[in-house]
Amino acid sequence: MKTSDFLLSFFLIAIILTFIKASQFVSRRFDLPDVLGELLVGIILGPTALGVLYLAETPTSSLGLVLGISQENLVGTARIITFISEFAVLLLLFKVGLEVDFEDLKRVRTPAVITATTGILLPLIGGVVFVLGIFGIGFIELFPAETDIWQTAVFVGIILTATSIGISTRIFCDCDRLRSRVAQTVVCSAIFDDIIAVALFSIIVAYFGSAGSFNPLGLPIILLNIIMFFAISYLLYRYILPFFFSKINGNGDKSLPIFVSIGFMLYMATLAQALGLAPIIGAFMAGVIIGNEEGFLDVNRDFEPISSWVIPFFFLTIGLGVNLVNIWNFFIIILALILVSIAILTKHLAGIIGTKVSGYSKGESRIVGLSMAARGEVTLFFAYTGFSLGYFTQAFYGVLILSVILIPFIVIPLLKSTIMKWIPEQRENETLEEISCNMK
Repeated sequence: MKTSDFLLSFFLIAIILTFIKASQFVSRRFDLPDVLGELLVGIILGPTALGVLYLAETPTSSLGLVLGISQENLVGTARIITFISEFAVLLLLFKVGLEVDFEDLKRVRTPAVITATTGILLPLIGGVVFVLGIFGIGFIELFPAETDIWQTAVFVGIILTATSIGISTRIFCDCDRLRSRVAQTVVCSAIFDDIIAVALFSIIVAYFGSAGSFNPLGLPIILLNIIMFFAISYLLYRYILPFFFSKINGNGDKSLPIFVSIGFMLYMATLAQALGLAPIIGAFMAGVIIGNEEGFLDVNRDFEPISSWVIPFFFLTIGLGVNLVNIWNFFIIILALILVSIAILTKHLAGIIGTKVSGYSKGESRIVGLSMAARGEVTLFFAYTGFSLGYFTQAFYGVLILSVILIPFIVIPLLKSTIMKWIPEQRENETLEEISCNMK
């Protein structure tokens, strides 16, 4: 491509960045998560509203006639934005991994493990039952004809398992309760939840692949690859990286930690994909390793300026890739409301079960349950992948997106009021190591 061929890419990226920052200001003004504003910006700029860019198999743009854009330039621009989006996913999971602190996990591991495990099983069952219940509805196509319904049901169940650590943590921070035992239990439960959800997602994608495919003989190979991946990760964390860091530590290059971190993330993503796993589990594991390395890499401050403008591209491109006008009807809204109910109730119940058996009070259990009900970035990624692999049609994809949009409007006010009611003041005997309030 000539230099002039990139003008459209530069222009659209400038528009996207402007809208992203504007959406963040508006979201924070109304106490909503940034991810919600970024998703809505994608819907506004996409085919649902303005049609600035439609990331379909054959990209289109409402600017084509006005600016005289050739299809070749449009395809090239779509590829560039898609690449940024794919890179954003890796950064997103790397950032989630950075928040995993082994010491914090040890402190509240019993209620966190029970809550996370229950929080995986109940939404998984709820998602499977939901899909089986609506399968075969004749007046709207929710799933491709060739789809194996059990594969799709399991995949949708896994989509519902992921929680949003960013939304719940931000609310605790806003309420000045982030140092409480309940908040730390929520954070660690969400971390365990993400670890299990990402692992299950990776196994399902590797085992089934695209919708309709199935290789029963591949399970032993997949399990062997998973064991190999985690064994290599442990060796890197325990022996190889500490030796490497000891050799380069103290060289005075302030940019080295972020270079090493992003390079390591890409190496781990490549390793995961080479072993038949999802690249995101490699990026996630890279974040876990870097986040628990002592003495050399403290990348959170340097990582934030990069992630703050790259990661929103993923959520925005979700809106650019779906046309809600074509699927918007009363039935879709009803399905979304049913799915929202299942998503919230199953996670809420899981949080209550996990904390009650660990001796938490009724109020604390309610807080943990509501916190785990939040959905966000990981859920959207799982849904995007399922749609890309052909597990469901754009109509059902719209149901999932609408559900993710609706959940924060229900969970956030309920969680805030419950926190203020049941944790009226900070108690010193419940404090743990503080987590950054800037986490989103």
